[in-house]
Formats: sequence, structure tokens, C-alpha cells
Amino acid sequence: MNFLPKLWNYIKKITLAVALIGTVMAGGWMAYIYDISKKPQIVDKQLIVEGDNALNIGRYADAKRIFEAEFNANPQNQQAAWSLRIAQIRQTLSQPGFKEAIDTLYQQNPGDAYVNLFLGEFYAANNQPDKAVQHYKQAIEQNPKLAEAHYALAMLYDQQGNPEAAKVESLNAINISPIPKYRNNLGTIYFKQQSYGDAIREYGKNKEYPLSALESAKIYWRLEYLSQALSYQKQAVEWLEDKTIMSKPDNQEAWYFEIAPGKNIELFGLDEKKSYAYFCLSVTLYLQGDMEGAENEVQKLRDLKVARQADINALLSADLDALVQANGSFAEQVAAYKQLYL
Repeated sequence: MNFLPKLWNYIKKITLAVALIGTVMAGGWMAYIYDISKKPQIVDKQLIVEGDNALNIGRYADAKRIFEAEFNANPQNQQAAWSLRIAQIRQTLSQPGFKEAIDTLYQQNPGDAYVNLFLGEFYAANNQPDKAVQHYKQAIEQNPKLAEAHYALAMLYDQQGNPEAAKVESLNAINISPIPKYRNNLGTIYFKQQSYGDAIREYGKNKEYPLSALESAKIYWRLEYLSQALSYQKQAVEWLEDKTIMSKPDNQEAWYFEIAPGKNIELFGLDEKKSYAYFCLSVTLYLQGDMEGAENEVQKLRDLKVARQADINALLSADLDALVQANGSFAEQVAAYKQLYL
């Protein structure tokens, strides 16, 4: 009967071993759970990446929304807090206190690419191109994927009369992120060089982007291909009147135009963009001799009652002056149109 005490001792050892293993496993699991709770979740990291991507292509409202959501969910996330400040401050670029605010951020982190980009934009807007170029290049060195810095530098080079450098920087922006705004800018550089085929091809890569269609139509004006111009303008109007198309992020951005050296006009709201498109379409109809059609399109823009209609009138007037300068055969018709509607 000696085997019974031995069996009992064996059972106790097995029980203790199992209990010990269970304790260790439970402790390890609790440590794992604790460790996981201290780490940012994968979704948080994804939000940071999404926010950075929005900053890189100049979609600051989207970036603000993304970083705000992450910061509200995780107030300890210092990266989200800083990026939220970056997105917010860019939206105040045209306000009086911008320079002081961005200087404060620069003192805190001179190595931040976005801060240098914004300083470049400030100096470019205040006719200090050398300082602007310096900060743009510094931003690109700090973040080679910052497409918006390449785009801003391309625009500055173009304004300075250096189209080759402008094309290089435009292509750099497109290679990083081939969004319509960057392609349209490259098309406009070709347009200014009278490389009309290259411009139309570049504009044509932008689908459901009304601005590029309207710019293509201006080229066809100059070439006296009015039916092609009309087709592009009608396509632009169709897109502008499609709520689904115009809700896309690319179509939420402002349209930028340089109407004279150092003088720019931007169209922000949908009604402003529609007003400009109706005006352009009315010009083509008038040049084709369709006076009633031209009047109908002008009435459409009048019905919109856009607050900044004077700016749109100035933009169209500059377009027509450029048309006459490029093709004098339209001079008499353009003068008559301007007398009627501008």
C-alpha cells in the first residue's frame, strides 16, 4: 500500500505545477493587455499618416479634421497636437497675425518642413521671392515628399519668368502626387509657352475637373476652333452642375489665375466657379454668332448673384485681352462683347 502516498505526492506536484503555469500565463496576459493599452492603436497611426498625406498636398481643412479627431481621442499624442497646430495656422495665411504665429512655431521647431513651406508662401505673397525660394528649398530638403512645396516653388519660378525650372518642380510635385491641381499648373506653364499640344494633353489627364476643361477651351479660342472650345466649356458646366463630382476633394479647392504680373485672382465657392464657366461659354456662343445663346448664359450667372462678380468680370476681361493679343481676328467681336457684358 506504499504506492498510495507516492501517488498522492505526485498528484500534489502536478497540481502545483499546473497552478504555477496558470499564474504565469495569467500574469503574462495581464502584462500584455497593459502594454497594449499604453501603445497607440493601429488606427491612430493610420490617422497620422492620412493627416500627413493631406498636409503634403495642401488639403489643410482635411488635415485639421483628421488631426483634431485623433487629438480629441488621444490628448497625449504630441505628434497629432503639433500637426493640428500646423493645419490650423495655414488657414490663417492671409490674416494679420500669421507671421508672428508662424515665427513662434519656427522658433520651436526650425526643422519642420511645413513651417518652412508656410514661411515661403508668406514671403512669396509679400514680394520677397529670394526668401521664399530659400524656405521652399529648405522644406523640400526636410521632407522630399512635400509635394506642396514643389508646387509652390513651381508657381514662383513661373512668375519669375523661369518656365523650365517651373516645369521641373511641377513634374516633381506630380511624381509625388498626381492630383489635378498639379497637372493643371503644368498645363498652364505649357499654355504660357504656347506649347498648346502639350498643354491640352496635360489638361486632358484631369477627368471631371472643370478648370482644366475651361483652360483647354481658351487654347481653342486662340486657334479659332470654336466648336472644340464650346464642347470643353459645356463639359465643364456639366461637371460643375453635378453635385457628386463637385463634392470630390479636388473640386473643393480654389481655382488660381494670374491675370497680370503680380496680380492674382482665386475663385473659391461653387457659384463663383459656375459664374466664370457660364461667362466663358457665353463668349464662345457670341463669337459663333449665337447672340441669344450668349445672353442666356449671362443670365444664368446673373441669377447666381455672386458677391465677387466684379473679380470674375476682371478675370474674363483679362482672358479676352489675352485672346485678342494672341489672335487679332477676334478684336472687333471681343470689343463688342465687352461693351455689352463687362
